Amino acid sequence: MFKRDHYTRGYSNHNKFCGQHFKDRFEKFQQHFFEGETAHSGGGQQSVPVNIVENQEFYEVQLFAAGRKKEQFQVSINDGILKISCTENAQDNAIDYIYKEYDGMAFEREFQLNEQVLTDNVHASFEDGVLTVILPKDLEKVIRPQEVAID
Repeated sequence: MFKRDHYTRGYSNHNKFCGQHFKDRFEKFQQHFFEGETAHSGGGQQSVPVNIVENQEFYEVQLFAAGRKKEQFQVSINDGILKISCTENAQDNAIDYIYKEYDGMAFEREFQLNEQVLTDNVHASFEDGVLTVILPKDLEKVIRPQEVAID
């Protein structure tokens, strides 16, 4: 689903896991991966957790958004980018909280798809606070692993 060499470019000559710059590189990776998508609400950012599962026939994106309703979500694919957005919970604005840790702000997440995804048959469902998007693979484009004989 993701183009792997997109994240490894520029570090090919460096030891990725050791050295004095590990913390800087790891923080840069975290910022790029988790905070690279902005939430379009009040100028702030909100990151919602996402799990991505791959099997032989499809990718499964699980976005965890407790307290949301399926009517708040929009899922689209345009130019090879999966875009998941959610509008702000209007009920939260009407409630006068005395303490609040969870903010139901609007958010948007985008994921670069690879050429193996069949975008014509994507399916999304929302159950128990988890939005699940199924992205079927084009089995003709899947590169099968192959054994290499050792001489």
